[in-house]
Amino acid sequence: MDSDISRILRSWEYQPDSLIIRKIAGDDGREKIQIRINLGILQMETDFRPDGKTPHSAKSLLEYYTSLIEEFKERDGTAENFMLVQTDMKELDDELMQYYHRRICFFALGDYTCAKRDAEHNLKLMDIIKNYCKDKDYIESHEQFRPFVMMERARAAGLESINKGNYADAMKHIGDAIDTIEKFYRERGADDEEIQKSPELVILRKWRSQVHQDWEGGVTEVTEDGDSRSL
Repeated sequence: MDSDISRILRSWEYQPDSLIIRKIAGDDGREKIQIRINLGILQMETDFRPDGKTPHSAKSLLEYYTSLIEEFKERDGTAENFMLVQTDMKELDDELMQYYHRRICFFALGDYTCAKRDAEHNLKLMDIIKNYCKDKDYIESHEQFRPFVMMERARAAGLESINKGNYADAMKHIGDAIDTIEKFYRERGADDEEIQKSPELVILRKWRSQVHQDWEGGVTEVTEDGDSRSL
């Protein structure tokens, strides 16, 4: 087996000012994502865990911990006694970051269905952390990013709908995300002024206005970042 990837690197030049991503068919017949970086290539699976591993014989840690929690509920009638330990936290952080990086790639590739899927995966992992971890600082280190991930999920869902010409659904995805993020901040004690300044809400409100305008006037092109351009 030839392990030298020099030929591939020569045929796929690195561009320092660009995010260079592509999908390929792997030797195993499954689709892969490749990212060209300065010193080589990063490769990820497009389904289940990006690194292709099966932790604890599960397709992902989300699947594994969801199964454990269900086992506790079936056995004890509740999962109150299920608690994450330090090693669990380290593993969860690794999986969260893997799905975050792949989500960036899916956005760049215009695959909004998979970008939404990966955002939902991380929100579910964050729910497990919130509900089954005793370390409040650890919980907060993830909860502070919940509005961002909710915004990303809405962005993916909205772009998916716009690509299908369904502006009504796009408006609903954006509106639902705005309501959910506002509720999140209110439950944390934020006042109206703080909520209005939330970066996620500022972005979503601006986008909602743009989508509404495009819906009424027609649009011919949608950019990766959610902006629209009429030709």
